[in-house]
Amino acid sequence: MFGVALIGAGNVGRIRAGVIQASGHARVRIVADVDPAQAHNLASSISAEAITDWRTAIESDGIDLVVVSTPTKFHIKPTVFALQAGKHVLCEKPLARSVIEAVEGCETAERRHLILKTGFNYRYMAHVRKSKEFIDGGLLGPLYFLRCHYGHGGRPGYEKHWCTDQDLSGGGVLLEQGIHILDLVRYLLGEPTQVLAQSSRYFWDFPEVEDNCFLLLKTVEGMSAQIHVSWTQWTNIFSFEIFGRDGYLRLTGRDGHYGPQKLVWGKRKASHSRPEEQVFEFTPPEVSSPDDSWRREWEDFIHAVQTGGQPMSHARDSLQTLAVVEAAYQSSKQQKWVEVIDNFACTGNMLVNKL
Repeated sequence: MFGVALIGAGNVGRIRAGVIQASGHARVRIVADVDPAQAHNLASSISAEAITDWRTAIESDGIDLVVVSTPTKFHIKPTVFALQAGKHVLCEKPLARSVIEAVEGCETAERRHLILKTGFNYRYMAHVRKSKEFIDGGLLGPLYFLRCHYGHGGRPGYEKHWCTDQDLSGGGVLLEQGIHILDLVRYLLGEPTQVLAQSSRYFWDFPEVEDNCFLLLKTVEGMSAQIHVSWTQWTNIFSFEIFGRDGYLRLTGRDGHYGPQKLVWGKRKASHSRPEEQVFEFTPPEVSSPDDSWRREWEDFIHAVQTGGQPMSHARDSLQTLAVVEAAYQSSKQQKWVEVIDNFACTGNMLVNKL
């Protein structure tokens, strides 16, 4: 049974704690949060110890794994500290506010031969897993393009939430939500090599970050992606489509306010008449429970720890997704196409020279 130190007792920390406690492989032994009451509330609900110092939590006896679920600004320090202490780490997305900030975590994990996984749970959602199965099985033929609309309308007082603070989050809707979509583009369509983006602040009174971002991407194999992520989408939407020579996939919903997960597989007819469609509907979880993706992601992390393999969204992989985000921000500022740096082939010093 692995002992876990959970750093950060906010909403995501609570989801992670529930999944860990139910997993049978591990137990949260310590919850650390700078807010003593928040740490105590979560810790007491799972019979764990509550403290405010994350360093003490990581160094405590019986801790094998560390989960970091703080605001983004505070991801990298406890992640690197834990790796240096010989602990495997699951850190929420994004790994850091920037590629340069994240490199230390990535290289520390590689140097110490430890698992550093970034929390991209969307890869584990039921309709995404089914789509990956279809694409890898060649059922769409050669892929052509992808388009996505994703967003919500915020809520009263959203300007005060940490994810809308440039210093705490590193960016706006693109880095907070759009990074999930860019991760899925890489996972399902291929590696983006160029990006053209326009970020805007239309409605919310944020001092710096954007509430909308529009992107075009080109992949290494010539496919295209069109993405719009928004915090002025007054009715929640998750719409993700992939088209190929032989048909298409349309993914909608992600449970909760976005509606249940559904996948439509459309099959192109030689006659070009209306495609035949097959619909896959996935039973939503109970309202009070997280969707199945959180459990599957945790199991992937544990399997990697047990076998010494790499999980999905490992450190170097998630670094590449962060590089696409940075290229998009650069494109928006410069108003031109920007090339995406290949972080798989770069060391920290090489990245400093490139950026």
